[in-house]
Amino acid sequence: MIKWKLMLTTLPFVIVILLCTFIRAEILHIPPLLEFSDTAPIITATALVIGFMLAGIMADYKEGEKLPGELACALQAIDDCIHADVSLFSEADFATLKQLNAKLYAAVMSWLFNRETAEKSYALMREMIVATEASVVFKNNVLKSIDTLRRNITRLDVIRRTDFIQTGYALLEVFVTITLSLLVFANFKNPIAQYLVVGAISLVYVYMIRLIRDLDNPFDYNQDGSCSGAAEVDYFPLTEAQKRLGYPQE
Repeated sequence: MIKWKLMLTTLPFVIVILLCTFIRAEILHIPPLLEFSDTAPIITATALVIGFMLAGIMADYKEGEKLPGELACALQAIDDCIHADVSLFSEADFATLKQLNAKLYAAVMSWLFNRETAEKSYALMREMIVATEASVVFKNNVLKSIDTLRRNITRLDVIRRTDFIQTGYALLEVFVTITLSLLVFANFKNPIAQYLVVGAISLVYVYMIRLIRDLDNPFDYNQDGSCSGAAEVDYFPLTEAQKRLGYPQE
């Protein structure tokens, strides 16, 4: 059902545009301002702007798809280091390190679901480093995994908090608004064709604007774990790894 979410929530915008067309033609009897064929250049230009914006957004989206797996691998690598060097620790130290990694995992998941900031994850990384001072080899191995973890958290945070070129959005919105306005006042030879064409183009253009904005933040989740948008990156690599490691899940 989620794949239809964006489509269904776009339909009200299309209905409004069709109503404007109906009111203009059938109620106010305002004559058309131009022929439909005259709108071809602006329709084409709008499609080019949409393509430009979509191409830029997809680059970040495809990178974002890799990040949950990278985070899961880094957190599992820390757990592997703890088990690989278990002979170097007392039973109490081993339990402490496992607990710290479980807390770190939980902090990362809470941050991903917008329950808290990334600062808690960074603090737990530092705490993990301090807790590994007893073994140089172990500390170096954990530092590599923590560095990978920190880099991926930082990159994911940048993608989540940074909007794609704002001036591009401004141009896109202006072009779409102009295009739809011209369609409302365009002349069609067949009334049925008028509503079909206006409805179809409106649906495509409004849908694409909303899709691009949705893809711009592929990590838009609510605190209860549900998706705010309709095109979010799935966190299943992290949740499945959390189960494999036996860490508690919220």
